[in-house]
Amino acid sequence: MRKLLAALTLSAATIAPAHAGVVFSDNFDGENGGNSALNYTGYANFNSTGGGATDVVKDGDFGIACSGSCVDLDGSPGPGELTSINSFAFNAGDFVRLSFDMGGSQRRSGSDGFFVGFDYGSSIMVDDYGINFSGTDQIVIPSTNTSNITTSSGIAFDAPFFTRSIFFTAGEAGSLNFRFGSNSADNVGPLLDNVVLEIGSPVPEPATWAMMIFGFGLVGGAMRRNRKATAAKPALA
Repeated sequence: MRKLLAALTLSAATIAPAHAGVVFSDNFDGENGGNSALNYTGYANFNSTGGGATDVVKDGDFGIACSGSCVDLDGSPGPGELTSINSFAFNAGDFVRLSFDMGGSQRRSGSDGFFVGFDYGSSIMVDDYGINFSGTDQIVIPSTNTSNITTSSGIAFDAPFFTRSIFFTAGEAGSLNFRFGSNSADNVGPLLDNVVLEIGSPVPEPATWAMMIFGFGLVGGAMRRNRKATAAKPALA
């Protein structure tokens, strides 16, 4: 029974974090009154920084199809970069995930590059930094002490919108801003939509909860049988 309890304790200690609480969400639909705007700088939640501006694009304009409105990171001419206006605090041990929908330019053939990352303001310990660009979480940096971290990738012009994410576990308390950008300047770039930031303590996945409940049930049953066996033993003279 001690071995079973130890196994359950180890299982609880190695639970993969599930989605935490949403602390930020933006689909860009309310920007510029829902209309397209080139070299737009009036974002409600982002500063337009970097080497160029970005374009807000309404569904159907410029031959682009998206849900409501989206952002062409290449701008006119670009390249553009968006950095969150607000910073977001986290505690040691918190799991942080930044999710976003990214699609190809839908116009010119070829591919474009984009980047996404976190800025921490000062150097902190970051554990298990990873990406999910294909539907599967992948840890790419097990542990690092850094003030910022960025992942770059390419995306084909005809790639459909797909939810991607970057994530980490906080080795210590801190705060972050997040940013997106493009590295091309040809008026046609990757499209960004539906940005979501989640921060919170790791919690077990439903399947893990079920395993733990089943295991504790086995422990309880074993303890009851042990008590009955002890009570049934004859008293010594």
